Amino acid sequence: MKFFQSYCTMALQEIGTRIRALRRQKGLTLNELAAKCDLSVSFLSQVERGITSPSIVSLYAICRVLGIPVSQILAEPSPPASLITPADRQLPIRIASSAVSYRYLSGAFEGRLLEALINEFPPNHRHPLATHEGEEFGYVLAGHLILRIEDQAFPLGPGDSFHFPSIRPHGYETRGEGAKVLIVSTQKFLEAQADLRKRR
Repeated sequence: MKFFQSYCTMALQEIGTRIRALRRQKGLTLNELAAKCDLSVSFLSQVERGITSPSIVSLYAICRVLGIPVSQILAEPSPPASLITPADRQLPIRIASSAVSYRYLSGAFEGRLLEALINEFPPNHRHPLATHEGEEFGYVLAGHLILRIEDQAFPLGPGDSFHFPSIRPHGYETRGEGAKVLIVSTQKFLEAQADLRKRR
């Protein structure tokens, strides 16, 4: 399953163009970058031409070799320092192992500490407890959600917010309806997902 399922052709072409430009800036040939990322030359060529979308693991590998954060590829480089991400540039993300849909809101300036996403949880969904460094803040935009922190359960509805140290085991659950939640975290979401996929 591909990393982006609802990408438009323009978004794919923009990502491919950025990867190709950054590769050339680093003085790497297509073959050299493919070898360093453990990807086939034909696949990387298709990514650069906007024909196919990279998986999250492949994209993370490419960015690591190029020495850039993943967000630099995903976010529109709005002058002067990617401070603004227009609505039509907030890219939808789907993770193969998750039923949750994400919309990536963060910019791409150097040294940023926060990562913001809109999470859309489907009905009757339960996300297992997890931990990570830092903090997590959320604001329920629509629907109803149960936030679980260790052995406590907190029912939340539209307008409710939460904020906790994310080293504490936490997870999310929906019942008869889904929920749309803005979540801001100090965790690097895309890099964490790539690391998780590699450990499986």
